[in-house]
Amino acid sequence: MTPGNGNDALDKFHLGVSADGQSCMMIFLDEDRRTIRCTADFAQFNAFIASLNRAAAEMARRRLALGADDEPVPSGALNVTFAEFQLSRDDDYIEGALIGESGEIVGIRMHPDVACQLTRAMLMTAPAASSC
Repeated sequence: MTPGNGNDALDKFHLGVSADGQSCMMIFLDEDRRTIRCTADFAQFNAFIASLNRAAAEMARRRLALGADDEPVPSGALNVTFAEFQLSRDDDYIEGALIGESGEIVGIRMHPDVACQLTRAMLMTAPAASSC
């Protein structure tokens, strides 16, 4: 991002990508011009972006609920109606697809550790189906 007038907080965020594309460095500059540097690999950076997207969607939801917006802001989220996964024949990765209600298909490829994190996060978020 290019610096602006100095009053915009997002002007104080800078991002650089390594030559090999394996990592990036994020730099945050506070009001006293102190820096916070963070290096992230591809998976960590994607998780950070997903977190920002969730926050943006929640901001839009709250603005809409309070009547601050005339129209909902599209979140870019896929309304998943079907999913299928299998273990890759070539390596230990899990591959599959998410299918949206309008027929959109998003290919997925993830390490089993990420699949475990994703499964846990979804199970912790979903309400209990029944009590036994």
